[in-house]
Amino acid sequence: MHDETRLLHCDSDDEPFRALTTPVHRASTLVFPTVEEFLARHSRFYDGYSYGLYGHPASRSLAKQIATLEGGSRALIVPSGMAAISVVNLALLRPGDHVLIPDAVYAPARAAAEGFLSAMGVTSTFYNSLAGVGIAELFRSTTRLVWVESPASFTMEVQDVPAITAAAHDHGALVAADCTWASPLGFKALRHGADVAVQALSKHIAGHSDLILGSVTVDDETLFRRIKDASRYLGLGVSPDDCFLAQRGLGTLSTRLGRQTESAVKVAGILAEHPCVKQVLYPPLPGDPGHVLWCRDFTGASGVFSVVLEPSGDTALAPFLEQMRLFRLGASWGGLHSLVAPARLDGARSAVPWQGAGPVLRFSIGLEHPDDLIDDLLAGLERYRPPNRAASI
Repeated sequence: MHDETRLLHCDSDDEPFRALTTPVHRASTLVFPTVEEFLARHSRFYDGYSYGLYGHPASRSLAKQIATLEGGSRALIVPSGMAAISVVNLALLRPGDHVLIPDAVYAPARAAAEGFLSAMGVTSTFYNSLAGVGIAELFRSTTRLVWVESPASFTMEVQDVPAITAAAHDHGALVAADCTWASPLGFKALRHGADVAVQALSKHIAGHSDLILGSVTVDDETLFRRIKDASRYLGLGVSPDDCFLAQRGLGTLSTRLGRQTESAVKVAGILAEHPCVKQVLYPPLPGDPGHVLWCRDFTGASGVFSVVLEPSGDTALAPFLEQMRLFRLGASWGGLHSLVAPARLDGARSAVPWQGAGPVLRFSIGLEHPDDLIDDLLAGLERYRPPNRAASI
C-alpha cells in the first residue's frame, strides 16, 4: 500500500460506531465492570486503556498511523516535538553517559543538552553535522546515544544517516533521528538505520498551525516500553481533540507537501538569482551542498528552505520583513500560510562555527500562489539595500 493511501485509512476501536474519522473521547477517568479488571488496569498500560493520561482511542489510532508511515511497529504520541526529544533522552540516558548531537541541531534541543542533561550528569558533544563516517572518532566508552537531524532546522545540512548509524551500532550506541523537515513521506529514518524516529507533528502533519504534538516511533518492543515508561513518569498526556486534528491533517499531507515543495523550488530558484541573496540553502536544488545525499536517501521534500543575504547595515532587515504582505514573521513551519524567520547564528555552533556574514532567513512556503509570494519577496528585497547594491530603476 502506498503512503498516500495509508494517510487516509486508520483503524478505529469503536466498531459499533463506524465512521471515516476516529471518534473523540474526552475522559480522564475510565470505569471498569469488575473489581478484578479494576485491580488489573495497569496491565493495560502499553496496549489498552487504563486512565485518560496514558492513552485514548484518538491517540492510539494516530500512533498506529504514524508508526506505519515511519516504517516502525510502535509509536507514542507526546505533547510536542520537544517533548519527543526530551522523553527519548530521559529514557535512554543515565548519569555518566555521553551523547553525540549534531552542531546544527534545533536550538532548544541544544539548550536542553547544555542545561538539563548536563545537570543530570550526561555529557554532550556537538559534532560536525557533515561528519559522516568520521563520527566514529568521537565515540567514548560511555557513548550511549547519537542524534541526527537531517536536514538541519535552519541551515539545511543533510547528514549521511546510514554512515552515522552504522558507526553508532558498531560502537553499541543507539541512534535517534529528528526528520521533521521531510515528514515520514520524504524520509523514513528507521529504514536508514535509526533506532528512534521523532517528529514534531505540529508542523507538516498537523499542517494548519493550530496544534502542538510530537511523536516517537521505534521498531523494537523493549525500546518502546522504555520510552513509554519514561512518558508515564513525566506525566505526558495528549488531548484527544489535538490527536483528531492531527489525523485530519494527515489526510491532506501528501497533497500539501507536493504543492509546497513545487512552490518552494520555484521561489528558491528566483531568490538564487537575486543580487541581494548570497546563497540559497535548499537540498532539492542542484548545487546545494546536500543535494547528492538528498537524492540518494530522500523520497520527498518540503517547502522549508533558508537564504543567506548579502551583508548590510543593522537596520536593513526590519524594513524588508516587517512590511511584507504575505509572509508572516513566525518561528514554526509547515502550515498553510507562508512564514519567514530570521536567525542569529553567531556563537550558535561549537564544532564548526557559522561562517556566514549576512543575515540568515528561513522560509516556510505555504499554499499561496507562488507568483504572489515571489512578488512579495522581490518587493521586500528592494527595501533591503546592501552597501554595494544600487537601487533598481
